[in-house]
Amino acid sequence: MILLDAGEWVPAWLFMSITFLVASLGVVGLGWWVLRGDAINRAAETESEEAAKPVHDEARPKTGH
Repeated sequence: MILLDAGEWVPAWLFMSITFLVASLGVVGLGWWVLRGDAINRAAETESEEAAKPVHDEARPKTGH
């Protein structure tokens, strides 16, 4: 196995660190995007379910029991 000189390890480490950082930011960003979309969809679903419920605000005659 040929050992790399110290001058080759530093750029390799730097580029791999940058690659890992970009990949991590991509995963976090994608997760945030999915969770944000899920929250928006759930809010819209709840709103549409509430709009579909009939409103019963009619005054009912009370019985004298």
